[in-house]
Amino acid sequence: MELKARVLIVGGGAIGGLFAWRLSLSRDVTVSIVCRSNYTQVKNTGYLITSAQFGSGIYRPKGVYQTVEQAAEAEGPAYDYVIVALKALPNIYDSSERVAAAVGPNTMIVLFQNGIGIEEPFAKRFPNNPLVSSVSFVSVKQESPGELRHGGFSLLAAGLHNAPRSVADRYHDKLQFLFSAFESQGVSCMIEADIQPYRWQKHILNGSTNPVSVICGGSSCQEMVNNSHCKWLLEESMAEIFVLGKIVTGKSFPGVDGIVDPQSATDYIKSIPVPVYTSMLVDSQCKRPMERDVILKNPIALAEKHGVDVPHMRALYALTTMIEEGYTK
Repeated sequence: MELKARVLIVGGGAIGGLFAWRLSLSRDVTVSIVCRSNYTQVKNTGYLITSAQFGSGIYRPKGVYQTVEQAAEAEGPAYDYVIVALKALPNIYDSSERVAAAVGPNTMIVLFQNGIGIEEPFAKRFPNNPLVSSVSFVSVKQESPGELRHGGFSLLAAGLHNAPRSVADRYHDKLQFLFSAFESQGVSCMIEADIQPYRWQKHILNGSTNPVSVICGGSSCQEMVNNSHCKWLLEESMAEIFVLGKIVTGKSFPGVDGIVDPQSATDYIKSIPVPVYTSMLVDSQCKRPMERDVILKNPIALAEKHGVDVPHMRALYALTTMIEEGYTK
């Protein structure tokens, strides 16, 4: 019997559910998933997915669990791949600790998380494991528990994080195997020697529209760029990200979606035909913790380290912190 690579996806929200679906269709892997708030729906009826790119369908994962410990106990520990699609909330929990039960000596850990500085907790806890930082360029939303709506595009860009030269080729081959499985099911994939410019590229939108939408009290991204005052704030925040990211990485950004400066970024937002509401806004409306540390606090710390002035970023962090503290008292 042919052995398949075993994949555990930790975090069964929009990103985790969509990519679990695509990966599960490959003949080379078996996929299980850990869900939390939508566990009951996914366990009982699976995901109902509407995708402009892939069509519509129902996806029932092979294994659905409430915790990583339950998955490891039921299926045996030491998966070949653990894909981390949890929200990055280092002020609330340590994501690396939450996946530890599924990680063995040869497990490749693949991060599907937003923000800056997400790799460090995993590199510290699992110094001998292959660690991959991945950036997803995709529009997908969980409209209700287990119900996903996806747009017409999906791109994964990834790179090894601090891989020693002695094992870099072997780790690269293992990552290529996983990405070939994704590509066989229509997901565009790129493996980069240095993934950080792509992470900062995505952060141009994440680091600006997320906090500003919370402060605006519920506006879509299109509504924000169509207001002259808010558009100015967005572009000033984006300009700080461009400057800081280029100093931190020592490289220019790759220009995904034609975004090469703040003006092109807001033009891109205007071109999106359907209203886009940020994940941080949804979290704030649901009175949940926001990813403010990896979106704002970590970049601010890097700005201090490199002597870069980021007054708009600091203001956004102060305001979103006060908003969250207001509803979590």
